Amino acid sequence: MQNGITFTIQPDAESASLSLFRKAIEDIERLIRDVDYAVTHEKSPRRWVIDELHSSAPTVTIRSLLGDSETVDAIAQGLAVVTAGASEPPRYFNEAALDDLKRMNRLFAGRDRAKAIVVSVEKMQAATIRDDIREKANRILAESYNNLGSLEGNLEAINLHGSSTLTIWDRVSRAPVRCFFPKNSDWIGRVSGFLDRRVLVRGMVYYFRNGVPRSITNISDIEDNTPDYSPPKAEFGSIPDQEAARNPVEFLRSVRVG
Repeated sequence: MQNGITFTIQPDAESASLSLFRKAIEDIERLIRDVDYAVTHEKSPRRWVIDELHSSAPTVTIRSLLGDSETVDAIAQGLAVVTAGASEPPRYFNEAALDDLKRMNRLFAGRDRAKAIVVSVEKMQAATIRDDIREKANRILAESYNNLGSLEGNLEAINLHGSSTLTIWDRVSRAPVRCFFPKNSDWIGRVSGFLDRRVLVRGMVYYFRNGVPRSITNISDIEDNTPDYSPPKAEFGSIPDQEAARNPVEFLRSVRVG
């Protein structure tokens, strides 16, 4: 496992424009942020810094200040899977990360465009992003299915920029899932009250081909599903002890049988 990941921007012309470099850095930062969130389960983005910068072909090496390499491995391995034309998402590449890759298609269009972006770890090439990256990401997104249902998980993020979304961590897959809700004051107030709590979200659930949930649309309801960890209260004629507090169901069953 390595701490740094290198992106080499190969321009279609003799040299890369400042505009191309800036857009590439923006897209790379967005991808790192979303994959890092899926890996670490942390709401606040980890601090990533530029470790090396070369000018022969715009080349930037980025590493985590925390010295953690799991996200670097996830990005490198995930990009290798996507660019190879897979039909299932690599681990930690949720819908947001795949949308980031689709957005990178802009780097290969227009007057100042890239020919390729080579991704390396410790000078070993891991993947090459080309002008078909949107098609490759769409291939994974297209291999999905949906049905009416519900997901339960901790509500850890709310985004009101553009489409209003909330992010829950699905308890089964342990993956972040975007949920689209109506952008009105009633829903915003209701959703905000559930922040950092376990919720149950009902609506149209979309899944990747491998069964991992990717998003929920047409939300019909959201409810607080946070478990109550308080010990059972004693009632007249009962003396709940440590066993009762540890397993109240078994305790009540034994009382009824007795």
